[in-house]
Amino acid sequence: MLKYENSFWDNPGTGQLPRYERGPQRLYEKLEQGSVECEELLAYFSERIAVEEAYAAGLRKLAARPLISDGFGRDEGATLKTAFRGLLAESINLAEAHSDLALELQSSVVQPLRSFSTEHRSRVRASWRLIDDAVRRAAGELAQVERNRRVYTQKAAAAEELRLMESPGTLQPPASAEFEVKARASLAVDVPSAGMSPVSAEDAADGDVALQRRLIADGGALSTVPGELDVASIVLGNVALTRHEFHVMLQRMQTEVPQHDVRFGILGTFRGLISGESLAGWWCTNYPTVVRGEPDATAVGQSMLAQGFLRFMGRGSVFQSRPNAYYQWKRPALDFQSDDDTADASDDEPLGNRQALLGRAVSYERARREADEASQIYRTSVLRAEVVRTGLEEQLTNYLDCMEVWELNRLMHAKSTLAEYARIAKRPVAAELAIGDRLEVYEESVKPPQDIQWGIEAYGTGRFTPHPILFRPHALSPAEFQIFGVPLDEQLLVSHKPIPLLPAKSLSLIAKRAREMSPEDRYAIWTSRVLLRNIHELRNSVNRGPRVTLSLLREYDLPVVANVLMLYLLELPLPLCPEELHGPLRALYSARCEKSSAESLQAVRALLEGISYTHIATMQALFSTLREIAGSDESDARSEFVRAVCKRLGPVVMRAKEIVGVSISRIPESFAADLIEHYDVLLAGIDVKRPFKPVPPPAKSSHPYDSALSASLADTHILSEAAAAAAAAVEANAPTSPVPAPRTSESRGLPDTSAQPKTSDADTVEEKRSSVGAAKALASFDDDEKLIDNILDDTNEPGATAESNMDYFLKDEDEDSDGSDDSNSVDGSTAGIRVP
Repeated sequence: MLKYENSFWDNPGTGQLPRYERGPQRLYEKLEQGSVECEELLAYFSERIAVEEAYAAGLRKLAARPLISDGFGRDEGATLKTAFRGLLAESINLAEAHSDLALELQSSVVQPLRSFSTEHRSRVRASWRLIDDAVRRAAGELAQVERNRRVYTQKAAAAEELRLMESPGTLQPPASAEFEVKARASLAVDVPSAGMSPVSAEDAADGDVALQRRLIADGGALSTVPGELDVASIVLGNVALTRHEFHVMLQRMQTEVPQHDVRFGILGTFRGLISGESLAGWWCTNYPTVVRGEPDATAVGQSMLAQGFLRFMGRGSVFQSRPNAYYQWKRPALDFQSDDDTADASDDEPLGNRQALLGRAVSYERARREADEASQIYRTSVLRAEVVRTGLEEQLTNYLDCMEVWELNRLMHAKSTLAEYARIAKRPVAAELAIGDRLEVYEESVKPPQDIQWGIEAYGTGRFTPHPILFRPHALSPAEFQIFGVPLDEQLLVSHKPIPLLPAKSLSLIAKRAREMSPEDRYAIWTSRVLLRNIHELRNSVNRGPRVTLSLLREYDLPVVANVLMLYLLELPLPLCPEELHGPLRALYSARCEKSSAESLQAVRALLEGISYTHIATMQALFSTLREIAGSDESDARSEFVRAVCKRLGPVVMRAKEIVGVSISRIPESFAADLIEHYDVLLAGIDVKRPFKPVPPPAKSSHPYDSALSASLADTHILSEAAAAAAAAVEANAPTSPVPAPRTSESRGLPDTSAQPKTSDADTVEEKRSSVGAAKALASFDDDEKLIDNILDDTNEPGATAESNMDYFLKDEDEDSDGSDDSNSVDGSTAGIRVP
């Protein structure tokens, strides 16, 4: 497994001095990246807290909004409003959950992470400063070793050249070996005199061991080695120079660094100033191995300030590598002289150029002594650098181990922070789940049908009660011209049936066809919803024609016929159950229990026995048909049918004359249900006599006003002269002659058949039909319904012949127009009604 202690080192290669800058620098950059990651986490959590607080504030504001007076502020009791109040309450709960989340994130996540991040960064930076200083010192020592090696090599080479010049014929061992042996002996002998600890005889034999022990005993400090060689006598930051090297550097700087003339207010203009930026750039360019950046250049400049070579033209004594920070050379820098300036050439010149001068000025003994001293200094610097190197490696190893532990600690702390965040973030989720469960309860509490009923009860203005417009001719009844909206008693005047024509024929058609249907189809006749447009189509066809015929009703579906019958009952000026009985019926149904008792049913029957003939007969015909359709089984479908049809028919039968608002009473439905379920008890056998026979309309008046009105009616084909003449003949019991202008099918709303060719038998039938129809048009609707209407109905049917049409005159008087016996239809079901 990889470790920090074995992963952040430099490998310069064989024969090169060790380097330690790159590894710690890369590790420090990675550790700084970790600190930035912590700051990024803190920024995210802080923004999340701000979002949660803003969200909570928005939810509180949303929950505090007032109810609109024209909206939820108006309704009281609707389930939707209750659910909306629940939504507002849950908004507050959700706001509290997110507010608690923000507080806990601040206390449990952000604050601990901020404290750890600050402490971690400070530790990392403090450790980096220590290790960076150690690395810089080691780099300085290694650079000094390289300079000492170069000086020693030059001195040794010079001494060897002098030796060869003095004794060219003698072959002696190389001077470097001789100097090396002397250097070792000198180190071994001079140790006591240099203030070092005494060594044994064995250690004296080895100069390296003696020097190492001396360095360890002195803590790494080297004493000045006696000699005339100037080695590393001036230190500027990380740069260690001899006096001669420093002298050369000063000369180059004074020549190469740009100089400026700068004016300082009242002090005037100073010439020959140099900027801190130029100095730092020159050092980085000419000494790149030791001056690696601006910090190193700043350290060199600070050393020159401290040693009195530069003067800062401003306040303070800190070197600044800025373009507007100017410095002036001081006298020590201008007058600095090295020890070798008396020579004609510098030490940096090639050795070959100085051989002649050395041969003349320096003796071999002096060169050998200088080489010996250089060897001793070089050896000492190597030992000292080795001590520094080993110490640095130990320090770096500890640093790398420590940084690995700290980085691991940072990662573990970040992981625990994320775990804490996840734990805290679950709390609003749990709260939202609970809120979601409660919202589902609110959603289930909303009952749209119930709210519809509540809205109708609270705001409804009345049930659908159409008021047809009647044509009221002078001296005539509206029943002679229309059906809908005419009182039942007036319709009975022109009907040969026990009840008015429309309910009689509609119920007869429904009852006969329902016998052949399944229960579900029978129930659908009365419970199906039909478009009002279709209902009005049949209504208008019936209302505008002079007759109600089964052939017309057969053209429409039975649900349409049933709905037209309900509309007919709804448009009656007086309800089927008179309004005088509503109060007693409500009292009876309010006082009795849910199940009908015999006493209450008898009381209801007693009330119904007081109803007029027309109303009770129509009610008997209607509910006997419904009872027959419902049947006698006890299935759920039958119960649902009775409930549905009573819900529609009850308010129609027991309709109040003046309706204000929408009644929520269930008494009309219960009353209609009892009429179906207890028909034998409530309606059957009620003996009510018909008060009158169908009467013809009055004869044509001779009054000028009446004559004009009759003329206008004749123009509209409502009353013709032939019909008037026939009516007068019937009143005088005199036979009538054939009518000059027989009534065509156009006046009846049927297809015109007068223009079709007919056989002789058909002509005879048509002649009889015209004469009888004209005589009976206004005299007797009863005879007209039995004869003429029946013939015309079946004449239009396919397959009808003259012989079959003639048979209608031979049928029994109680036979209906469709050929069936009325005793088996709705007309014969009105038990107890006697028609005189």
